[in-house]
Amino acid sequence: MKFKHFVLILSLFSCSTTLEFIPEPEYTLHYSRYKKTSWEDVEILQERPEKSFQILGEVVLRNQNEASWDDVKLYLKKAMWERKMDGLWIVSKKKHSVEALSFQTMDVRGHTTHAYEYKDQIPIFRGYAFRYKQGN
Repeated sequence: MKFKHFVLILSLFSCSTTLEFIPEPEYTLHYSRYKKTSWEDVEILQERPEKSFQILGEVVLRNQNEASWDDVKLYLKKAMWERKMDGLWIVSKKKHSVEALSFQTMDVRGHTTHAYEYKDQIPIFRGYAFRYKQGN
């Protein structure tokens, strides 16, 4: 019974999308010149923005449930809007190997009796959160 609860808890943690925002020292959430009125106005770009901009943080998104690109884009837009960013410039999309589960049992002497290791690959998106410079 306890093992079933462990598997259920493990599956709940393994089917989410996580976003890591690593801010630059100049980043502040309080930005009086922010003009976006909705998260739908935030830009998610595959190439460098044409207007002059300032990078204010790095973003690492781990798409553990392998959601569609449209779902990922919505998630990113909302997250960037909450941080008062004008957009996100995606610089890489790669699958990385991760050790999803490692389980082993030992006898009383400390010798391994059974071992199980499960590796998985998850898509990881990396990009730069930016704000356009004044006048753009």
